[in-house]
Amino acid sequence: MTMTPVMAFDIGRVISRLLGTVGRNFLLLASLAVLLVGVPGAMLAFAQISLMGDMFNLQGSGDPNAALASMFSPLRVGLGVAGALIGVVGNAALQGAVIHASVSDLSGKRATFAECLTTGFRFFLPLFCIGLIVAICCFFGYLVFIVPGVLLGLAWCMAAPAEVVERTGILASLSRSADLTRNHRAAIFGLIIIFFVIVLIVQTVINAVDTIVFGFSGAMTTRAGLPDMRNLIAVQSVVGVMLQVVVSSLAAAGLAAIYFELRQTKEGVGAEQLAAVFD
Repeated sequence: MTMTPVMAFDIGRVISRLLGTVGRNFLLLASLAVLLVGVPGAMLAFAQISLMGDMFNLQGSGDPNAALASMFSPLRVGLGVAGALIGVVGNAALQGAVIHASVSDLSGKRATFAECLTTGFRFFLPLFCIGLIVAICCFFGYLVFIVPGVLLGLAWCMAAPAEVVERTGILASLSRSADLTRNHRAAIFGLIIIFFVIVLIVQTVINAVDTIVFGFSGAMTTRAGLPDMRNLIAVQSVVGVMLQVVVSSLAAAGLAAIYFELRQTKEGVGAEQLAAVFD
């Protein structure tokens, strides 16, 4: 078995692979993201918009106690809990599905929708546990002095791809990620910063456009001439779900691209070796 010559970690190569993977698998990734994150997100957004509408109506009637009772009604609480649980499962499943699709593509293979979906649901529980462990440990790291939390996040950011591709187990995936990212965490941190800055800029522009358009169109005005925020909240909720779909799928594909780069740069593992794990 021929090993690929070890190379230096290249941020540009990671970005190029990410864009190539998304371009070649756009419909596949979009379908997975809409099904696993978009639909649950839309359901939760609908419940929230409905809640806001009832609250505005009740507050307008001058009965704040009724508004409070509606907010914490069993139906509202049940919808909130159900939406949160579905969202957790969907996000974990999407991560596994997109990682499978991305690594397959980078290895020269084309994964099917059914294969990706099956992989996502097969690994959603270990990926959820990995995410929970990382989140808790990073939280306490941030409380200490921020830097430990950042370092832990960087050290363990490859745990999800390691679990999906190498099937190492939850704790072993964290250890494997620490080994893979060692000596390359500064470059990975740079990629993460670039990603979040782009997301922040896009989100800020979208929110500003929403506010300006609704302000000039008069869509935020009630019959009494008072400001009505319900239409704006509805549009921002829809846009928020769409943005979540895009960010979630791109983040998972980005992790896969970084994982592929690390396997090549540190271990000389090429496309053939990575493709073999899905056979």
